[in-house]
Amino acid sequence: MSEPWDLIVIGSGASGGWVAKEATARGLKVLMLEAGRKLDPAKDFPAPDHEGGSRVSILTRVMAIVKGQAVQARCMSYTPMTAHLFLNDRQNPYTTAPGARFNWYRARQVGGRLHLWGRNALRISDLDLKAAEADGFGDSWPISYADLDPWYARVESFLGVRGEAAGIPNLPDGQYSGPHNLTKAELKLLAEMAEKWPDRPATTCRIIHHMPDRIPQPLSVALATGRLELRANAVVERIETDAETGLATGVTYIDAGSRARVTVPARQVAVAASTIESVRILLNSRGPRHPKGLGNSSGNLGRYLSDHLMVFRAGTLPGIEGMGAGHDPYDFGQQSGIYIPSFRNVGGDDGRGFLRGYSMLGSVGRLEPGWFFMAIGEVLPRADNRVELDPRRRDAWGIPVAKVTLRHSDNERAMIRDMNASLKEISTTFGLPDDLLGREGLISKLAYKVAGPLVYTPEGALIPGSSIHETGGAGMGNDPKRHVTDRKNRLHDAGNVYVTDSASFPTNPFHNPGLTIMALSARAGSAMAGFNSN
Repeated sequence: MSEPWDLIVIGSGASGGWVAKEATARGLKVLMLEAGRKLDPAKDFPAPDHEGGSRVSILTRVMAIVKGQAVQARCMSYTPMTAHLFLNDRQNPYTTAPGARFNWYRARQVGGRLHLWGRNALRISDLDLKAAEADGFGDSWPISYADLDPWYARVESFLGVRGEAAGIPNLPDGQYSGPHNLTKAELKLLAEMAEKWPDRPATTCRIIHHMPDRIPQPLSVALATGRLELRANAVVERIETDAETGLATGVTYIDAGSRARVTVPARQVAVAASTIESVRILLNSRGPRHPKGLGNSSGNLGRYLSDHLMVFRAGTLPGIEGMGAGHDPYDFGQQSGIYIPSFRNVGGDDGRGFLRGYSMLGSVGRLEPGWFFMAIGEVLPRADNRVELDPRRRDAWGIPVAKVTLRHSDNERAMIRDMNASLKEISTTFGLPDDLLGREGLISKLAYKVAGPLVYTPEGALIPGSSIHETGGAGMGNDPKRHVTDRKNRLHDAGNVYVTDSASFPTNPFHNPGLTIMALSARAGSAMAGFNSN
């Protein structure tokens, strides 16, 4: 057997890249396994060859069914320009519980879903990390804002974030390289919001710098050290463990081209494949010390799956300013302008009929049809919402697929009603025409009506999973009898295995999770190299 790698990282996206960066910087020899292919910056990111190339297309979504992307085509980001950045559903199926629709949007390629990310970089405060202490539901995070603060700063200073300090208690300020520029219409709206909604403080979005070379910067830096080997088309099947100690000994993957099964030894493993896929791998990693899956002695591996509620409102406006000359059509961060952190239940229950809160993010005058706002709300983590293995289905490589169950509770339905009311207030209070389909043709309107149940719940929110903000399943906490990972992202049952992506989140606050995923991953990568990470 070959000499063990110091660390194997499973996944090359937001989490895996940061683990590799911090671990290689501290001298570790790292192998990264990515299930998808390497991208060609020239071939995979061409300029749209026609005006509708970057727009939602009914025809494209219909053709997607023929091409094997029936689920992926439901995603808002799926266009003729981006279709190839989503995976094939026939090769990578999943199942859901009866009556529990879930849209799992996935990207298998080096960089993962970062190539489709809106890049809103938000810090989470103790008001939300410790929300359970205020309202009594579930668990608080076993770490505090003070633990995350230096790692937030490390990520922000390295990637660069455009935004501005706002002094909002449940949206901590970060390190910004400059302002996020707003359109004239957004500047006007932000001033009106400050006057008419003093109880709902708003600010600009906080957007990580675009990566025009199409390679995630942390990954580039890690590769430049010469201590990282990246193997693409390596579909991870399981983590191998020692029969006596229960510790990880390596990783087995299937070469996507040859279908050969390869086992690689390692001293440590970081699971960073994205929430559901990470849980799937752990559940499939059974062994003598882990008969129910690696890290599942508590019985809670896969449980407490969460997501974000998402409700949209949009309309047409004349005189769209656009996003500037020379705008890169793959720069999705430029689509957002204004951000309103949650103004509900801040610090406790304010009697609205639901726990926790939601933010609102939008833009005015940037892109067709003219304006949009979306409300993004916390889904309470419940034991019945979970990821399991489906013993009856396997993917193209013979690996058991994930079975996903996520149902909204009365709490989510009450929040959706409040979201709809608040979004309607934006339209009526600030004179934004509420006509989402105002410029769509009759065929498009009929298609939306027919396909509605595949995209929207009866209450008007997007189907669970559609926010692409899924979290949980390997939640961190201090009690090995209840929690899967500890406060340092290590499995309680195997201390040399770290779960560094959002599967480790105990709750899913209203903030976009990307910055916190990166901060936790940088922190864990440092710890794997033997450095103190609090």
